[in-house]
Parts: sequence; structure tokens; C-alpha cells
Amino acid sequence: MSSSGISPELFPTKPEQRIVGTVGYTLMILSMTITTSIFFLGWISQVLGLSLAQTMVAALIGNGVVAAVMYLNGYVGVKEGIPFPIQLRTAFGTKGSILPMVVRMIVSLFWYGIDGFIAAWAMTEMALIVAGWPADRIISEGLAYTPITFVLYLIAVAAIGTGKIKSIKWIDSIAGPLLFIFFAWFVIYMTGIPEFSGKVIPIWEGGAPWFGSEFFWATAIQTAWWGTIALNVSDICRYNKSVKSLPVGHVVGLIIPQIVGSAIGFTATYLAGGNLSPIDIIAKYSPMPALGALGLFFAFLATSTTNLTGDIPATTNAVIRVFRLSWNKALIIATIIAFFIGPWWYVQNSIGMAYQLLNFNWYYSMFLGPIAGVMVVDYWVVRKKRIIVEELYKEQGIYYYRGGVLWAGVGSFILGIVGEYIASLFQGGFYYAFGIPLPGLELAWYYGFIISGVIYYIWATVNKSEVLVENKLHQ
Repeated sequence: MSSSGISPELFPTKPEQRIVGTVGYTLMILSMTITTSIFFLGWISQVLGLSLAQTMVAALIGNGVVAAVMYLNGYVGVKEGIPFPIQLRTAFGTKGSILPMVVRMIVSLFWYGIDGFIAAWAMTEMALIVAGWPADRIISEGLAYTPITFVLYLIAVAAIGTGKIKSIKWIDSIAGPLLFIFFAWFVIYMTGIPEFSGKVIPIWEGGAPWFGSEFFWATAIQTAWWGTIALNVSDICRYNKSVKSLPVGHVVGLIIPQIVGSAIGFTATYLAGGNLSPIDIIAKYSPMPALGALGLFFAFLATSTTNLTGDIPATTNAVIRVFRLSWNKALIIATIIAFFIGPWWYVQNSIGMAYQLLNFNWYYSMFLGPIAGVMVVDYWVVRKKRIIVEELYKEQGIYYYRGGVLWAGVGSFILGIVGEYIASLFQGGFYYAFGIPLPGLELAWYYGFIISGVIYYIWATVNKSEVLVENKLHQ
């Protein structure tokens, strides 16, 4: 295998490296899924005016779609043992694959900053509880102190990250479930607090219509939340023993926790009035300060370990592959950028954080859908699961195409985004983020997935000789 310029870490996994079974993969996905932010999804739905049932259905649809795409993209990783950057080469070309990698890198950077900020927020309120502050003061002033803890957090994370994060995965495996159990108990406890005794959870009707704009918005957020990992799931599952582990891992590790976590977050934030985050709720309504500090410690631990084992490796590896830097240099650069991405400089209150998460997920979904559409159609429909792995690693192999770019893939990705803008002209216009017009489509991910996938199929069908390069080796 010719692999000039390719890191050995990107080589196909060997049989002796296939050590992850169904249980192991399920636990891996589960530990990744359960963080503090999972409860924010229910909060976002409550802010949008949905009912509990609408929240759970939106979670089922959004995460069901993500799980399906994870299976379709993960199948390649398990079968061939290749990671995401190499997998992209069939649909985009050796050089063209840099484009979707950069998109994935940018999203990872944002999650590094936002997850880190949430972890620092939990750490701040935990410290203030220990310091003896009253709950109302913690909630009103906690965010103001979070930039300080955010800096300390990022310094600590970078220090741990320079060791390439090998020793804390077991903590991640237990921190998430501990937080889940604690918050589930906490919601049950809240229902018994006298001030909430008269509140009735809106199970079926919450104010927003079924299948209206707000419902589609919530579905889009649920899809985008883990739509990132749906692209590079091969980085994780290429160590699996069998593709049979994928459906179980995605249903038990992703779909069910997301539905239950969203329901728990919805119930807690509804009882508390809708303006407080799950972090604030723990700080304010815990029966005693020690329990509040413990719950916030679980929140900090679950989010920070996921930050360390999920966000940072994905971000740093992408920076390494795009800019060819060392691990430590890439990590330092990513950490500095994450600091400025963290919403400390423009989020003034808890409800502002809810809208920040809502808008952030919605905005980046418009780029991820087209990439997913091209990847799925390329492998399953156009190539019919037939690729030549050895050629993916050759500097001038068949997947180099012309000039290193497969324009069918790159062009379809771009046209998918253009299609989202065109659709917005007929469905409500545009939204603006920092002066940049963005498609006003609640289901932008779905539009992009379908448009790019269809265009790629047509393009590849018309130009079979350009796309189906595997045939050249058998002529």
C-alpha cells in the first residue's frame, strides 16, 4: 500500500485491532451522548412552546434519522476499517475531501468552546455553592464569573490533552450515567416541592401546533445535535468486530437516552418556569447545598470528560490533517479559538444560552446535511458498497480523480447549500447571524441532505466514467 504523507493512525484497522463488541460500542455511544447538554434539548423545546409529547416525538424523529445515517456511514468504517478523512476521498477526491473536513473541523471547534463553557458554568455554580452563596445570587451572578473559570478550565483541558487523553475514558463512562440518574431523581424530587404542586406538565398540548414551525425547529435541533458524529462515526466504529453492533449501539446508546434526557430536561425546566437552565435548577432547588454541589459536580464531570474524549480529539485531529501541525500545536490553537467561540462575551443570562444553542445547531446543520447526503448516496447508491481501499491511500491513485478533486461530490455539496437558499426564498426568507444571511428553513439539514444527494446521483449517473473509477482497474 502506497501511503505517502498519510499518518499511520489513518491506516485501515487490522483484525487484531477489532476488539469492540456490541456492548462496548453501545457503552461508548452512551457515554458520549449523556452530558449536561442533553437536558438542554428539553429546555429548548419548552422555550419553543412544545408539549412533552411533541418534545419526545421530535427527539425520536431527529435522533432516528441520525442513527440511520450513522449506520450507513459507520458500515464503511466497520467493513473497511477506514477513518472519516479517508472515507471522504471516494466522494470528494484526495484534495476535495479537505472541504468537508474543514466544515467538520469548524463545527468541532464550536462544540469544544460551547461544551467547555457549559462545563465551566457548572463548575462556577458548584464553587459558589461551596462558598456559601445563596441560590438567587448564584443564578443572577454566576454567568458573570464563568469567563474566569472558563479560562482555568481550558488551561487544565489543554494540559490533560497534551497527554493525548488516554487515562480518563473510564471516568467518561461513569460520569454520564451518574448525571443521568441524579437529574432523573432530581426531577422526581421537584414534583414534590410545594411551589410546584399545582403545576401540570403539558403532555399533549403545549401551545405550539403539532408539525408547525416550532415542532420542525425542535426536530432540526435534535437532528443537528449529533449530526456531527453521523459524518465521522467511522473514526469510532472502525474498531468494531461486526456491523451488527451498529443498530444496537445507536438505538440503546443514542435514541433512547436522547428521548428520555429531553423529557427530563423539559419537565425540570417547565416546573422551574422556563427561564432557568438545568444547571441553575440544580443550584436553586436542591434540598441541601451538598446535594446541589454534588449534582453540579456530576454535570461538570460528564460534560468535561466528553469534551476531552469527544470534542478535543475530533477538533485537534482535524486541525492536524488540514494544516499538518503537531498534536500539541494543533491543540493549543484549537483551545485558543475555543475560548473566543465560547459564548461568555455575548450571553448575559440563562435564557440567552438556550437561544444560543438553538441558533448554533440550526445554523451549522445547513452544511452538514449536504455532506451526509453525498456520502450516503456515493457509497450505497452509486458505488453499491464497492470501493478499493488500497487506492484510497495512494498519492496518485484512482480516487485522486482530476487534480485531486471529484467535482461531482464538491459541486453537489455546494449546490445543496445553494438549494437551501433558493428554498428559503419561497418559505419565509432568511435569518441573519452577525450580518450573514442564512436560510430560513427549520429543516435545513433535511433539505441539504436530499438536494445534494439527488444532485450527486444525477451527476454521477451522467458522468459514470469520471465517478466510477473502480471500473478502470478491471478494463
